[in-house]
Amino acid sequence: MAYLLDADVFIRAKNLHYGFDFCPAFWEFVERNGNGAVFSVVVTHEVPAASPRKIKIPDACIGLGIKCMTPYEMLRVERARFVLGASGAR
Repeated sequence: MAYLLDADVFIRAKNLHYGFDFCPAFWEFVERNGNGAVFSVVVTHEVPAASPRKIKIPDACIGLGIKCMTPYEMLRVERARFVLGASGAR
């Protein structure tokens, strides 16, 4: 499946959960799965807005009939595994 990742997914991943220094496997996963295909699913941390004045990414997806999911849902669907090696434990 092809995904279009919101820029905030990359920013939060780097700053919070998947820093380059301690989880390079996440970035390898993203790079390996970025095959240039047509995007069919949008991945974002945003949730639909409660106001018609603020249009969030999920609102646009709903209007266009495009599937939208969180980064964690994408990782589960793709069965991503980031396993620590024995050499990293001390």
